[in-house]
Amino acid sequence: MIKIRKLINLIMCLLVFTFSFSFKMNELEFNETVPKGLKKSKTYTLTNNNKVNKLYAMSIEGDKNIKISPNALNLKPLDSREFTLEVTGNGKVGVYKYFLVVKEVNKEKIKSGIDINKIIKIKQEYTIK
Repeated sequence: MIKIRKLINLIMCLLVFTFSFSFKMNELEFNETVPKGLKKSKTYTLTNNNKVNKLYAMSIEGDKNIKISPNALNLKPLDSREFTLEVTGNGKVGVYKYFLVVKEVNKEKIKSGIDINKIIKIKQEYTIK
């Protein structure tokens, strides 16, 4: 019975660790209206809430009219930096959806020897008018 409890506790800890992200963004949604033929940008702040250095690589999935600058951030523990999304209203009038992809990569060797890189996809949208 004790072995089963220990196994369940271990599995729960691994699940919590696997599904928790050690970064924070000040805002998660773009949701802007972009005038046709013009550009609109939004700046985000990303914070490393972990105890080790991390590399955060950002990319866009599903739309070629969006640029990220910079597209990678090296952050020490508790450091914050900004990145900007810039949308160009080159398409037809309407609502466009895409994913902001943030990949979290360990920059240091972890004592436990387990190195888990995490990827999160944040659904976004914008409107061209």
